[in-house]
Amino acid sequence: MLLGPGWGVQRCAAQSFPTVPTDEQTFSIGVVQIVVDPSFDFLFKPAPSFAYYYPGYAGPGSGILTGPVMYDSHTIIGESVSHVRPASGSITVGTPSGYPSPAYANVQAYTDYSLVPSQFANAAAGLDEIFTQIKQMDLIGYAPSNGASCSDPRVPSIRKDPAGQGGGPQVTVQAGPGGLGIGASLPLNRRSIGMVQETTGPGDFPAQSFFDVFVEVTLPPIPNTMSLADFPAAGAVLYNDASNPLLIENPSITNLPPEVTYVHGQSTAVPIRFKSSHPPFWAADDVLGYLTLAGHGVITNVVTATAPCPAASAPGGLLDLTLGPIGAPIPPPPIPWLRPTNSFPTPNSTYNSVVNTFVDPSSGITNVIDDTATFPNGTVTNRIRDISLGGFPSPIGPPPPNDTVPYTDPNTQMTFEISPDGQNWFTGQAVGQVSLTISNTTGTGSTSTFDTEMLQLNLQGDASGFGPVMIRESPTLQSLGRHTSGPDPRGYRISSFFDVFLELSTDGGQTWVPAARSMRLLPSLPPAVPNTIFVKHIGSDTVLTWQNQFTLQSTPSLAVPFADVAGPITIGPYTNTSTATAQFFRLRN
Repeated sequence: MLLGPGWGVQRCAAQSFPTVPTDEQTFSIGVVQIVVDPSFDFLFKPAPSFAYYYPGYAGPGSGILTGPVMYDSHTIIGESVSHVRPASGSITVGTPSGYPSPAYANVQAYTDYSLVPSQFANAAAGLDEIFTQIKQMDLIGYAPSNGASCSDPRVPSIRKDPAGQGGGPQVTVQAGPGGLGIGASLPLNRRSIGMVQETTGPGDFPAQSFFDVFVEVTLPPIPNTMSLADFPAAGAVLYNDASNPLLIENPSITNLPPEVTYVHGQSTAVPIRFKSSHPPFWAADDVLGYLTLAGHGVITNVVTATAPCPAASAPGGLLDLTLGPIGAPIPPPPIPWLRPTNSFPTPNSTYNSVVNTFVDPSSGITNVIDDTATFPNGTVTNRIRDISLGGFPSPIGPPPPNDTVPYTDPNTQMTFEISPDGQNWFTGQAVGQVSLTISNTTGTGSTSTFDTEMLQLNLQGDASGFGPVMIRESPTLQSLGRHTSGPDPRGYRISSFFDVFLELSTDGGQTWVPAARSMRLLPSLPPAVPNTIFVKHIGSDTVLTWQNQFTLQSTPSLAVPFADVAGPITIGPYTNTSTATAQFFRLRN
């Protein structure tokens, strides 16, 4: 999400920071992308009685859920008075010179922020800066008054019903106190506060800016999708908790209000949780998935404000900056999925390029916007997409601090699609050697970070209808990555990626053509795992419900092994008649 235009029509040409506390009204335009946890895939995919995936959902292969272009004409941004960054890097109430003003005391110290990017936290003393807060923002899926839909294939379309009311696949994002006024019931550590800080001085500009954003995302039930049966009538409401702000940044603004796009890209993926329980589908605080990409655009002219969809789709616009051009998506941050071991590479997983293919129920169009590597060679440009690299036997344990260990597989397999023209695609497969290294860069701690590199990839194969191909990792460019491992009560939270520079040969290795850019390869999603057992009391009986099919087990004592409940019972609800003894329950695959 992004902050909108018109940050103070009175100061549209302002070239300095404010000298009095100010509330600015502006237009906002935004888009978000969430990767859904496999345990909740069933909420968004078709079922026999429902025809479509949820709008913008790419399916269980990638789990990507992309929202529509969203719009708000009444975003309110609070701005503090300008102050000079002190040498200590810490401002507290009453200093310097009585800052902050009692009229704007929403940000009282640097410690109020959940997350401050390093370039702000390490800025030199003496720079001018202001504190900011998103006091009100209510973005909603945009549909023009004539009922037409946005035609950009990267986002689902929005239509209006005959009465002109918002209908169809709408996604609402609320930041800060959700349009209820400053503060509302949110504690300070969940207010969406930010900063504008000059980068060179003197003169306030150019400057850099960021916001720690706390959101509520409402996914409405959509006709012809599973959500119509599984979502509450008011929609599924999601939020990010106090320790996981959505960090959006812009490194260069030249005036207030800025006409720029703030993006969340290379920073950490943000877990998005259900706000309240909805048995048997989810419990409060269950993680639906991770918000990986978000953009928030500032609009400062009437033409753009009245036509946000064309503005968002224009070259260099919101969608290009947030999601990336079609065929060249912005590399998403890696997600710390739950894994059973901390071995590398993760057992039973593959490294895949981004696959984002979905059916838009509003238009019926299948949109294929998968990440694509191009290999330009004179008048011929071959293309490769849908890469899946796997078959990693005998994974290794992580190295000790300050150590590097190699991993080699002589028979790594790759599947892919290849095209000579971008129109006709042929399925191919290749096999060969891969060599990787993993280095322990942070030593010990709750989460360890490892640097990785693909040193070698030499594959030979064939694509039916296309011909023989050879694929290798660039001998001149480094294919670097990162791997993290953190504790979890059920195993490990593992994130990983490689940014791989590939080269392609179609003449038996006589000529090698390098890709125009690297491709990010991310681990395949883990399988769904059992989720919450919901407990409901009816008189003296206890009713248990759960999602998906798992076998119910019970035991009268945790000192006694669990056993399958007679039946077996694999689908809830299950009623347990009260007895004089205790009874414990769990689910198993």
